[in-house]
Amino acid sequence: RSSDLTQESLQLEHFTHTKRTSIICKYGDMREAIGSAVRDMWYNLGQHKIEFIPSMVGPILEMTLVPEVELRKSTIPIFFDMMLVEYQMTMRFSTFEEEIIKKLDSEVEGGR
Repeated sequence: RSSDLTQESLQLEHFTHTKRTSIICKYGDMREAIGSAVRDMWYNLGQHKIEFIPSMVGPILEMTLVPEVELRKSTIPIFFDMMLVEYQMTMRFSTFEEEIIKKLDSEVEGGR
């Protein structure tokens, strides 16, 4: 679940440099691995991707807003692919567009 990824305890940038380095040396940054796994699962959905638009826009947006570069490298391309998939199936991407605007609006209002 993307909410697991946004747990305060996983936000390494909130720790001191020493503590962050220690945690990464011992355990690595699991957010990177989770982002890669989500990306791989998305691309493996094949023709079924359309069934997850718009329901996965919010969770993937939550992950993308975590300030971790490698995580973002995995999740941002999913948005482009969602637009492409919807366009190829319907010749428009208004479902994706409406959902991402709604979710971004909610994030901004929520003080993120």
